[in-house]
Parts: sequence; structure tokens; C-alpha cells
Amino acid sequence: MQTIVFDSQSLLKLYLGESGSGRVVELLRDVLEGKVEGHINIVNLAEVYYILTRKSKRVAEEKEENLKSYGVKVMPLDTDSSLWKRAASIKAAHAMSLADAFAAATALELKSKLVSGADQEFDDVDGLDVERI
Repeated sequence: MQTIVFDSQSLLKLYLGESGSGRVVELLRDVLEGKVEGHINIVNLAEVYYILTRKSKRVAEEKEENLKSYGVKVMPLDTDSSLWKRAASIKAAHAMSLADAFAAATALELKSKLVSGADQEFDDVDGLDVERI
């Protein structure tokens, strides 16, 4: 089964009603229907949550539950995991936010496609497959 990892930006496009949100809905529907397995790193979920909380805590709570109701799995931080070190290495080598580094590391760890916005910060990450929304 194909696996995808959602970056914060792709979900914010949906939740803020921005261009490209239709594709995000399609991907979430595919997760819900079991056609693909969807993931988000807890760092990226926190980023979505704090950005939405600035608008409304109620909306942030609603969107978090909505995301989970589609079956998107949240990747936790585990101190025994190599994931956080991989994210740190990506951040050290590339000009991107720490949250973006966690999204990239999660996609690489899961051998998944990363679903992101149009930003180019992921272009130079070796082995990363990115679908830009």
C-alpha cells in the first residue's frame, strides 16, 4: 500500500481554504477509504494546531479531530528513535524550518511521498519524493 506523509503546509491549505485544497481533500479521502496510508509527524501536527489556534482554539481542536477521523496516523517523538536525529541532520544540511525537517525525515523513514506546498525547501533532500500542492 502506498504511504504518504502530510506536511503542515498541505493541511493548512485545506484548513485555511487556500488554492490546492481540493487535492488535499482527495488524498484524505484516499486515506479514509484505505487506498493509501496517511501519516503526520507530531511536530507538524503541533505546527498546524498552533497556527489554527491563533484564529480559534475551537477550530484547532476541531481540525485535529477531523484529521484523525480520516485515519491519518500521528508519528510520535520517541527518544529511542532515529527519526529525531535524521530530522536534525536534515535541518543542519538544509535551509528549512525544524518542522519541515521532521516532515522530510518522517517521509524518508517511512519510504513515503511527502505531500507539501509549493515551497522549494525540500528540493535538495536526497531520496525525498515530494508532491507539491
